[in-house]
Amino acid sequence: MEAIGLYQLNNLVKRELKNRFPDSFLVIAEIADVKENRSGHCYLELVEKREEDDAVIATARATIWAFTYRILRPYFETTTGKSLQKGIKVLVRAEIVFHELYGYSLNIKDIDPTFTVGDLERKRKEIIDRLTQEGVIDMNRELEFPMLPKTVAIISSPTAAGYGDFVDQLHRNVYGYVFHTKLFSAVMQGEKTTESIIAALERIYEYESLFDVVVIIRGGGSQTDLGSFDSYELAANVAQFPIPILAGIGHERDETIVDRVAYRSVKTPTAAAAFLIECFNEVDRVLEDAKETLVRETRRILQEERTRQVVRITEFKQFTRLFLEGQANNLTLSSQRVEHASRLFVQNRINGLNQLKMRVEGMVGALFERQRNRLDDMQKTMVHKTTELFTANRYFLELVETKMKYVDPKNILEKGFSITRVNGKAVRETNRVKKGDVLETELFKGVIRSEIKDIETNI
Repeated sequence: MEAIGLYQLNNLVKRELKNRFPDSFLVIAEIADVKENRSGHCYLELVEKREEDDAVIATARATIWAFTYRILRPYFETTTGKSLQKGIKVLVRAEIVFHELYGYSLNIKDIDPTFTVGDLERKRKEIIDRLTQEGVIDMNRELEFPMLPKTVAIISSPTAAGYGDFVDQLHRNVYGYVFHTKLFSAVMQGEKTTESIIAALERIYEYESLFDVVVIIRGGGSQTDLGSFDSYELAANVAQFPIPILAGIGHERDETIVDRVAYRSVKTPTAAAAFLIECFNEVDRVLEDAKETLVRETRRILQEERTRQVVRITEFKQFTRLFLEGQANNLTLSSQRVEHASRLFVQNRINGLNQLKMRVEGMVGALFERQRNRLDDMQKTMVHKTTELFTANRYFLELVETKMKYVDPKNILEKGFSITRVNGKAVRETNRVKKGDVLETELFKGVIRSEIKDIETNI
């Protein structure tokens, strides 16, 4: 067999494919990659996956030339709300193309957006069913929303117009409510959206106790960039987050799965700000209503109490008057009874006292007479005893006087005796004095003073 060149072989394959597949085909595939070049052409990588394990079982390159792409793109995006992007399934009409240099590819002539819408809805339903079966789909919605959501964690791109609108409206509210906000930066469109928002939620979770509410803001992006908000991973994280989440991702038409599982979904970031401000307004209204109710009820109670008091005072006056009249009558009767009883009592006491007086006077007279007789007897006895005592004492004193005369030093001195003293003390022994001492010798008449010249001791 004669050998041929590769180009010739590829050319034969090209002719055979053209002869064998002269018409276009409807092909179902999933977009694995999509790129646009500056010329306006769109290059796709299509795959088919096995249902059981999601393994890729076929691949093909596809091209939408610029002329066709300019027509197909807006129609597809308007119908589906999504751009041609990785992960979505498409139903395309394509021609088989084989190029000697570039090999096999598909040339896409048309796309059926209704097929993609159906497939997306099927996927959304599968995700919602899965969240329902896991029992988490309503977890965030069932959280208790704070009465005054003052501290707000914001997940957004810092450059997003919606973020600026949200913060400006929140902090410049006409009521002067004060909010505290903290931005947790995240990518809000493209392939990294899901991963980035989940990472922001994890950072907020570290400070769970500091925040009252989480707001996810996307405003200003394309309606075709909402695919990430339909992912199971992001929806599961939002549904199970322990802080109420407001979704304000800026779309008017379709509800994403994140909208479905968040505590509350609003159309725009400014609507999210308005909702938070309205929470404060609602509390203000409740407090104002409570205040009015309190004032009204207080006035009503005071009026009722005033009326009751007037009735009670009137009844009390009547009761008091009747009571006082009754008491006055009772007092008059009591006074008369007391007066009569007092007279009887006083008269009885006077009679009793008179009788007592007579008895006392009789007893006192008898007692006085007995005491006077006793005193007379005692007087006579005392006179007799005193006379006897004086007589005995007189004899005794005379005897003492006689004895005193005998022992009186003057009598002794008068007989020629004398008393010798040294320093006022009587001298009885020679050892009590010494040479040179001055002696005082008391005589019956007079005193002699002498100085000792010599001492002789008698043994």
